[in-house]
Amino acid sequence: MVAARGKLSSSLKRLLYAAVLASMATASSAYKPDSDAKAAYDRAMAFRASLDYRSARVELMNATAQDSRWGQAFVAQAEVALELFDAVAARAALDKATSLGVPEDETAHLLGHAHWLLGDLEHARDLLSSKTMPVKNRPYADRILGRVYIDMGDTIAAEQAFNRALKLTPNDSKLWTEIARFRLVIANQGGAIDAADYALKLDPNNLRALELRGRLVRSQFGVVAALPWFERALQVSPNDVPVLEEYGATLGEAGRYADMLAQARKIISLDSNNARAFYMQAVIAARAGNYDLARRLIPRLGRDFGDLPGPLLLSAIIEYESGNWNIAVDHFEKLVEMQPSNNKLRTLLARAMHKSGEHQDAWDVIAPIVDRPDTDSYTIMLGARILEALDERKPAAGRLDRAIYPSIAVSKPLAVRQSLAGAASEAQRYPRNADAVIPYVRLLLANGDTSAARTQANRLLEGNAGVFAAQLVSGDVEMAAGNVDGAIAAYERARKIAFASPTMLRLVAAYRAKGNNAAASKTISEFLNFNPDSLAGQRLWAFDLLDRGQWADAINWLQRARVRLGYNDAILNANIARAYAGAKKWDDAVREAKLAYRVHPANVMTTQVYGKILLASGKDKKGAYNLLRKANKLAPDNKEIAKDYAVARKALGKT
Repeated sequence: MVAARGKLSSSLKRLLYAAVLASMATASSAYKPDSDAKAAYDRAMAFRASLDYRSARVELMNATAQDSRWGQAFVAQAEVALELFDAVAARAALDKATSLGVPEDETAHLLGHAHWLLGDLEHARDLLSSKTMPVKNRPYADRILGRVYIDMGDTIAAEQAFNRALKLTPNDSKLWTEIARFRLVIANQGGAIDAADYALKLDPNNLRALELRGRLVRSQFGVVAALPWFERALQVSPNDVPVLEEYGATLGEAGRYADMLAQARKIISLDSNNARAFYMQAVIAARAGNYDLARRLIPRLGRDFGDLPGPLLLSAIIEYESGNWNIAVDHFEKLVEMQPSNNKLRTLLARAMHKSGEHQDAWDVIAPIVDRPDTDSYTIMLGARILEALDERKPAAGRLDRAIYPSIAVSKPLAVRQSLAGAASEAQRYPRNADAVIPYVRLLLANGDTSAARTQANRLLEGNAGVFAAQLVSGDVEMAAGNVDGAIAAYERARKIAFASPTMLRLVAAYRAKGNNAAASKTISEFLNFNPDSLAGQRLWAFDLLDRGQWADAINWLQRARVRLGYNDAILNANIARAYAGAKKWDDAVREAKLAYRVHPANVMTTQVYGKILLASGKDKKGAYNLLRKANKLAPDNKEIAKDYAVARKALGKT
């Protein structure tokens, strides 16, 4: 026999290997630990059941210190470390467990989880795909494997992994939480909400599902609506750092900065190197104008977190406000490279370049957006000032004329940098993928082909009703086609998924186009209820109150906006003057109108408002006449100004 010569057949090798594994497992399960170690282990399991993973980790450290030969205690230590996102500690515990005889296949799912957290995706994938892994561990492995594939950018393989896990454990709350994350990644916000809700139905105390549901509610309704979800999660586990991070950030977005600071300090007490906590503190410092403190906090964010868009934008603002314009330019350039279609970032970059003397570069950056019909007055005026610096006086003057009267418009995406044929090809290949279809729809709209754009948008919506971007672009198509009712219906569907600023602005514009000003006002009010610190919402609501003659409330909201924007916003000052005038508070009205005019004396709106208020107050008829004459020269075709000018002339007895 071959075996008699010292060689074993492959089948016999497998049998012996299985026997060895079985004996190891038996030895591990039959192991009798030290009594003190067992008591500490039992306490750890009680803490773990109550989701107090930090206390559980301490007790497991006590258990392994009492009995350093107990393999199962090290496995439990690894499991708790993974719950705390400590992959390094998990690996060390698993290595120790393996050295004590715990079979590697028994812990491959945990080691794969640790390697994923460490960013070693290929090694994690190989471990989690092990063919010899026990069936009992496969659902866990596939749940983490799905996350690995998401990070690899392979959403098809991710979905397959989640589906395999579902067949084995269809009622696993943690698995449904990961499915919710996956749906969020593929932009199916509606499906993500459904999955997160089901996860919580299966386990109301699922910490990660509560955290995710809070994030989804924040997008769906607003920051105030999200706070109770994070507070519920903290009732379950008061010291959970990821939930504390989300809660603190959401408090900041709601304008509750003192509360955010308290959460940041609590996080640092639990995790002394936590980047997000230092980021919160830097935001508060910058908001208070303490840019030196904010700058000192930035290095504590670390390179990985510090290079994310939010922290990078904060760094850019800190450097700009400190007069370090070249450094600000570097930061803004990185941001625009990350988000080339973000018009606000382009404006900020152009402003920083203009300040640093790079006028031609500034114009190159702002030129694609400055002449668009939906561009705001500030951007138009900045473009004009840049042209003046380039000695392009005539085109600068034309743009200054455009900036005379500010308006709040829905900012549309930049033109897609892709050929129509190329975009059509991508849309044809991936007709259900929003990232592939929406650029094609935008190009069709830019070319005026609303019929083809509608066909593509409707095809995208089939099976993608929960995709926010699909509903939004569908509304844009209907708006472009003149179908205001259809646009409103699409925007309302988008609102149910994510009632964010773009949704609110589009809905308000559509309702006003329909003549339903009451619905427009209600939409702004509801948005502000959940997003009280939104500057766009505050300004829009203040202007809405002005239009409705609710002067006292308008003054309150306009003053709140000025606290954030300062006294150099001429248009804001002019509108505060209008509100005081409406309330017949003439001294205040004249003061604010004078301030607006001093900030921007060449602006026809500030000139008209100042003249009109002086005239109505009866304080300076001659001054009013001179101002309204100037406004009339600045805008000779404006009938409202001509009417005001005629009244001023009559008041002075001029014909």
